[in-house]
Amino acid sequence: MVVPKEIISEIYPNSPLEEVVFEIRFPGEPVVEGRRDIFYDLVRKDYPKVLVPSTKEGSFVALEPYRFEKEDASSGVMLAINKLSYYSRKYPGFKEFRKESLGLISKFRKAYPRISKLSRTGFRYVNIIPFTREEGLIPVENFLTVSLKVPGTIPEKYNNISIGFISESDGGSITTRIETMATADKSGEAMLLDIDYAKEKKLTVTAVNKYIDESHKRARQVFEDLITENYRLFLRGETL
Repeated sequence: MVVPKEIISEIYPNSPLEEVVFEIRFPGEPVVEGRRDIFYDLVRKDYPKVLVPSTKEGSFVALEPYRFEKEDASSGVMLAINKLSYYSRKYPGFKEFRKESLGLISKFRKAYPRISKLSRTGFRYVNIIPFTREEGLIPVENFLTVSLKVPGTIPEKYNNISIGFISESDGGSITTRIETMATADKSGEAMLLDIDYAKEKKLTVTAVNKYIDESHKRARQVFEDLITENYRLFLRGETL
């Protein structure tokens, strides 16, 4: 279905969103690696915590992002030699998320004016959907409209799920991942629904406002298409 504009902008009271991320990538620029302090000076008032990446065998330090976070860790910025991203763990709705993302990108452009071309933009919805098993099985149909086409000899009764797929769309691609996991407090189980809409062709930093709008719309459309009507009612605080 085509999701109406009012739903695209709706904030669900019982939202399963765990994190929302908007990222821009660009050809590696040494000045970003060597002068992270320029950007940090512009954001330190709002994002004072500095988290330095740990090094791992076989990894490249320059590609690992520094994190600048709010004191309460509700949101933050990641910066590396080839990417900048803003993440929010307490999603305020797209209007406020967009405003903060574009504000940070504006400061990034001020800090590194020579960067004009982008190699990728990505808008990511990370959802955690708690569930209780029914007769030992995952009640996928209570939450998601996903249907796996399998041979008739394979029962459509799932003990665990781990699937991912990449779909091409006009001007971009959508990566969707669904898998079961333990809840953060280990007291129960949940389904991860991870949606990432990416654009990768002929991108410029001056058009990033257009990219974030399109990417949000596409990612939200996928989410709305994947959830059942009953689960949508629950997200609105009505019933399940």
